[in-house]
Amino acid sequence: MNVALITKSKRQINLKLFDEHLKVIIEEEFQDIYTLNFFLQTIPKKYNINKTLIIFNDLEKLNPTNQINNNTTIELLLAEEENEYFIGTHSVANN
Repeated sequence: MNVALITKSKRQINLKLFDEHLKVIIEEEFQDIYTLNFFLQTIPKKYNINKTLIIFNDLEKLNPTNQINNNTTIELLLAEEENEYFIGTHSVANN
């Protein structure tokens, strides 16, 4: 299984795709979630990948002044089909 680590900040979205041995395959930066999603859906065919654990870390949801935060900043998704390689808009909505 491959691993995709996606980190979203106010300025950009970073993607690191790792193989099953956690060796970096690609590193990319995106300006918006729509461009990221388009790129994500090319991964299965382009890199001949069948299953990927997507780790989405939304740094914008971090609130250092609020110690009790019910909103998690990390979301785990398992993508096994091409149409499952995306980050939903509910994941990136501002609270």
